Amino acid sequence: MTEKEFEQAIKRGLGSAIVELKKCEDKMKYYNIVLSCCLHDITFERIMEGTKGSYLYSAICELGVKNNFEQILIDKFSLSHCANGLFFQLIDILYCYANDGNSLSKDALYKKYDFFASKNGKLLKNKTLDESEQWDEVAVNLFYLDGFSVFKRYVVDIGKILNKNPHNEDIFDEWVMVRAENFFGEKRIKNFFETNYEKSIYVKTLYDVLKARKLLDEQEQEKKMKKITVENFVEIAKGAASDKQPYHKMYKIIFGFLRNASDSDFLELANVILAEENETVKFLLLKPFSYNRPFPLEITPLLQYAQSNNTSLVQTAIKCLGNFKDERIHDLAIMLLKTKGLNSFALGLIKENYKKSDENIINSLIKKATSILHHVQSDIAWIYRHRRSSNILPTLLKVYKKGNCTYCRYDIIKIMYSCKVLSDEILEECLYDSNSDTRSLAKQLIAKNQRQY
Repeated sequence: MTEKEFEQAIKRGLGSAIVELKKCEDKMKYYNIVLSCCLHDITFERIMEGTKGSYLYSAICELGVKNNFEQILIDKFSLSHCANGLFFQLIDILYCYANDGNSLSKDALYKKYDFFASKNGKLLKNKTLDESEQWDEVAVNLFYLDGFSVFKRYVVDIGKILNKNPHNEDIFDEWVMVRAENFFGEKRIKNFFETNYEKSIYVKTLYDVLKARKLLDEQEQEKKMKKITVENFVEIAKGAASDKQPYHKMYKIIFGFLRNASDSDFLELANVILAEENETVKFLLLKPFSYNRPFPLEITPLLQYAQSNNTSLVQTAIKCLGNFKDERIHDLAIMLLKTKGLNSFALGLIKENYKKSDENIINSLIKKATSILHHVQSDIAWIYRHRRSSNILPTLLKVYKKGNCTYCRYDIIKIMYSCKVLSDEILEECLYDSNSDTRSLAKQLIAKNQRQY
């Protein structure tokens, strides 16, 4: 494996990087690459996948440089301002150090906790850095390391701040309580609050805030259940169209409309879409039909939208068309793939319209690709999850190696297995993949193979 190949593999969280460190005689040639990955956020999608912190820790261990790296990582973590992505990755690495008995890393976590607590609620929050979220994450990791005593301390610390400033509720997220309940047990958490409610003003303050939030959530849920009319939906979409991120502005409204709209509402909305001239508004109005809600009119307009210069409209129209089986959709897919390639999103049109002859086109485009975008990973996984092919190995292998989404990679591994093209080499790599589901699957398949022999 070249250094460039190793760097790409470790950034994607591939087990091949760990296998290389295990087998390579000259491991130190990868020293700077591993260190750089530890000091820069290599996360693809933290909300869905988490960080690659524990995976990087395994690379550190295989490299044999735990002592060399620890203080460097602590120094980076201890900076007063560290962006969220890197911060969470470093927490996960230092947690692994601390869990293995390294006191320096545990001390660093406690010092960072103390730093946030000492700010008395004056925590920074911007696009890249959210200290309240960072404090929560440090606290939860210390729950895991040192148990319930840290949870009690956290409750009191948050309660003190809220007692002084009841309006400073952004300093913590109730998601911390959910994680605490999952770890310690819901009954133990509830008993703690109820037992100490009258004994500690700080416990009482936080518990009251939690109950108030729960009540507010219930009220918000009731509001969501109220029907959003087509007229309201269109009006809101026109207002959101000028926003820099119109879909994010409309996200909750779209799902609110989806929740309660009738068949006649969807039919009315479809007709409004055809009459709308603004393509951004058109895309927003079309969005509900991209969530497995078939477009109720003739699809010719959608075929036209799929060839627009408005990327958002193109993606949404293709998502809607992906639910239909129609020769015109297949012809459009092939035309877009031949003229615009994989970036056209046209693989999504093949889902319900696949022909055996499409395999050659797909293989050719994947072979030429230098990297595999997430939507390509996802579409390839969908297409071959529903049909087997023994000739698809080169494509699946390329998507496995060059895709960044670890969840899609997990799907690709399952497809390789179902198509009987999953090699022992790839299976061994999967034992060290950054995705825990992939590691578990590899263990199961290896155990199954051993039982068969």
